[in-house]
Amino acid sequence: MPKKNTGIIIFLAIVLLFIAAGIAAYLISGDRGIEERFSQAVGLGGGAEEGGGGFLGFNIEGNVLLYAVILILLIIACAVLLKVFKI
Repeated sequence: MPKKNTGIIIFLAIVLLFIAAGIAAYLISGDRGIEERFSQAVGLGGGAEEGGGGFLGFNIEGNVLLYAVILILLIIACAVLLKVFKI
């Protein structure tokens, strides 16, 4: 009797769903940060970048490479959890 791979199919479906959601969010928001998108709406002017800040010296907002790295790390973590707990 062949083993059913429903767990891996569900996992891949979730991965594809999150990839699609990430791409949609990037296309909707673009490469600008929230301050740049809404500064004129609240009357703050140009919304110039202050520099610095971010997480460990990195500004994740709008950086496509960091979005991809975080996505890959999440996929790897999910794959490891899938193998460890045999879902």
